[in-house]
Amino acid sequence: MMRLASILFLLAWLQLIPSLALTREADIQLNGDLLSLDVNNQPLSSILEVLARQGVQIHIDPRIDVKISAHFKDRPVDMAMKRILKSLDYTLIWEKNSSHQSDTLRLSEMRIFYSGQEQQIRPVTSNDNLSVIQNSDGTYMVKGRLLLQLDHSVTEAQLSSMLSALNATVINKHPPSGILQLSLPADSDVEEIAATIKNYPGVTFAAPDFAYLQQGSSPATLQPSTTLQQPTWENPSTDSATIAIMDSGLLPGYEKSPFIKGVYDAVSASYTTSDNLGHGTQMTLIAAGAVAPEGVETSGQNSPVLAIRGIDDNGFTSNFTILRAIDYALAQEAQVLSMSWGSEAPNQLLESAANYATENGLFLIAAAGNSPTGTPVYPAAYENVIGVGALAADGELWEQSNYGDFVSVNASGVADLPVGYQGQPGMYAGTSIATAYTARLVATIIGQNPEADKDRVLQLLSSAQGTDLKTTIDQQPSEQR
Repeated sequence: MMRLASILFLLAWLQLIPSLALTREADIQLNGDLLSLDVNNQPLSSILEVLARQGVQIHIDPRIDVKISAHFKDRPVDMAMKRILKSLDYTLIWEKNSSHQSDTLRLSEMRIFYSGQEQQIRPVTSNDNLSVIQNSDGTYMVKGRLLLQLDHSVTEAQLSSMLSALNATVINKHPPSGILQLSLPADSDVEEIAATIKNYPGVTFAAPDFAYLQQGSSPATLQPSTTLQQPTWENPSTDSATIAIMDSGLLPGYEKSPFIKGVYDAVSASYTTSDNLGHGTQMTLIAAGAVAPEGVETSGQNSPVLAIRGIDDNGFTSNFTILRAIDYALAQEAQVLSMSWGSEAPNQLLESAANYATENGLFLIAAAGNSPTGTPVYPAAYENVIGVGALAADGELWEQSNYGDFVSVNASGVADLPVGYQGQPGMYAGTSIATAYTARLVATIIGQNPEADKDRVLQLLSSAQGTDLKTTIDQQPSEQR
């Protein structure tokens, strides 16, 4: 354990120091035989994990533990590895690219080792999940991760001293807020460290990277189905805004669907994604209009969707993951963000992230939860978020839907889905389905009413339950559109 006295001594200097050039978030991209890196003091292991997720088999001597700083774009892999590995030896193995008819080659395997000791190499597997632990109060956080924000009175030298005292490493940064994600030793008491340093000069925010479990909003299986409705593959509507689905990702077979505008893995900051839970693919199909909930009439046109993996394979997301997802959604010009998850524990950074998203033009739609307790669930309960409850197939409130003043709207929450959630395809029910469907409705509203605010959106939503929303909007007096 670190000595708090050393930290206090170092932090006392924060007020004396002028500006800081903060570390940028790592950017690691492999495109064919070209590698792009934008990393500062990044562990080689984390760079290799990203390459492993992109299909390269990685073997390395586990004794090798170096940090890499490099900034280049589209450099041949062999030249790039010579630069960053320096005195280390490596072997690149190429194979014919089966996805191309030409004789192009793809990087198949990379071996990194000390000279003459290739026999020591071991395979590297990618770790796509958050390492989450539960606190005594029932909340969750990512193990060994501290989120830190400093003001402009702090220099890079002083940050370096602080990191040294904490035995910490900056692994990521959220540029709009300046929040740094630090990696601390595994045995660190992150909550104690955050509480100790957050009130010191130069520190404007310090907290664990709190995590949230999707489980409370996941759809319940009602029955298997032998007559599944098939997804409707249509070109995206020009009258619909783009919807960002922050969920468990997208199955590879759906990535080339005409309504998919982009994919992103916010858990690991990768522009490839998968969906081991199936939930994200379910929500994407509903939000796009490729699958309609029970009792709903649709226009037949799909809405453009961004599939963001913001939920890991264990059902968790985290504050820093949410910030990444919001930034990707904004960069891709989404106007609606659908979040089929929530927590009963409010959190300062989660609320700030919601405010940041809405201030930058995103309409936030979130699930109220599948436990009828009346207890507010966040982010659905934040003032600038549209909280969604679920209706059963008969139009009545679904018996497991949460309720309360924080629920802005109830929508159809039953669907016959061709993709299962941790199981077989079938009939599902839940506030997550209602949330994705509501996101589609909101995207249609603001696509045709670009100046609509939240109140106007809610007014139109209440008029469109179970109907073709375009017809509802067209029937409105022109001065209200």
